Amino acid sequence: SETTLYAGAGTDMEGSANLIRRVLGIPTSFRFHKWDGNNFLRSFDGPQFRFLYRNVHSHLVVPPLEKGGGVPLLGWNAIHRLYQYVNEGDNTLVVAGGPQSVLFINANVVNANGGYDLESKWHEGPYERQTAARGTPFEQCAVSLPGPGTQVHGVSLASLPADARSYYEAGDVSVVFEIPSGAGRIIFLGFDYAEANVPWVHALVAAREFGGAAGKKK
Repeated sequence: SETTLYAGAGTDMEGSANLIRRVLGIPTSFRFHKWDGNNFLRSFDGPQFRFLYRNVHSHLVVPPLEKGGGVPLLGWNAIHRLYQYVNEGDNTLVVAGGPQSVLFINANVVNANGGYDLESKWHEGPYERQTAARGTPFEQCAVSLPGPGTQVHGVSLASLPADARSYYEAGDVSVVFEIPSGAGRIIFLGFDYAEANVPWVHALVAAREFGGAAGKKK
């Protein structure tokens, strides 16, 4: 399935976004290693997203947003297209990172009942895999995910919507979860991807296996 990486305002194209690009095998242009072409989304407001949101069975990955870089705040048209992308085409929005990335969801992602009010929260790791992972791509991932330093952030379990599935957690914090939304879903990975931490890299690869036949619960 097609994977597009958000490479606009707030992303660290030298660091975490580049690591995610490499893990997901998204090529840069051959001659200049530029982040060109349809696999990179520069803005949610431009013509590219007006084309992209009609995709089906695809993945849109928002890499960790830099502290102080500001969270992209989408205009209403872009918010509506993002809603259609997630809800109508069996597409997966993968959001990685910490508090800034939680803010991105709260500010820009809506569902049929309005939006989300996720509460950023930190809890030391490791983070244990939950029974909800059975029959999903996360079933093949590590039994627990490490929490080096402050590289991992999540949300309070109480702030997740009722139909959310928490896949990895510690205490009252979920660091990997799925929110079903219409025909699609949002998957959050609470790692900053500043380094290639193997269990978290595997979780990223698993997130891309959701959707279509692969993501259906057995």
